[in-house]
Amino acid sequence: MSKVIVLNFHGIGDPHAGVPTDEAPYWLPADRFKAIIDRAQDGGVAGEIAFTFDDGNKSDMLAASMLAERGLKGAFFVLAGRLEQAHYLSGDDLRELDRLGMAVGLHGRHHVNWRNLDDVEFVSETVAARTELAAILGKPIDEVAIPFGAYNRAVISRLQKQGFRRIHTSDPGLAESSARIWQRNTLRSDMDEARIEAILQDRRSLPKRVQAMVKRNLKRYVI
Repeated sequence: MSKVIVLNFHGIGDPHAGVPTDEAPYWLPADRFKAIIDRAQDGGVAGEIAFTFDDGNKSDMLAASMLAERGLKGAFFVLAGRLEQAHYLSGDDLRELDRLGMAVGLHGRHHVNWRNLDDVEFVSETVAARTELAAILGKPIDEVAIPFGAYNRAVISRLQKQGFRRIHTSDPGLAESSARIWQRNTLRSDMDEARIEAILQDRRSLPKRVQAMVKRNLKRYVI
């Protein structure tokens, strides 16, 4: 099984007015994003590189065009409840992402913590929202990214029963290419180049690797 370094982004460029202050650091200037994807193409990293994007911000279209120019692909996880709103993707944007060869996945409906939802709310956030996105694209939605990276055993079980081919978390580290659940490394504007390079090289100490594995397994199988 090959290893995958999944780099996760939220916004490219300047945060728009609707972005909460605590989420602004998750937006990367366009030139930094360009440098990261160019570095990822240079090789000499810990595994295959995959790019994902959460929240469905309009800046996803800029990211997609920059990836397409380099022959790269990305997976864009959309909030169905924000479609057509100012600063967010539209149905036409989703179809354009698909035309560019990008994957479109589900991030929910209203960007809420799925651990706190009852059965009816969870269905609205996942089953119903997934159906709406599939209708826009005219094709199935088979990947999902969990909002805030907040999950437990029940959330994972529900998503698995819904038949998603791949479930994306926000746990750091490398993913196995054949695994159904992928870890992702979220990049922020306040990370320096050394920190980003450490992610690309997977330079984690053994204690940190063990700690991450224990925490991940507790959430997936125990809590």
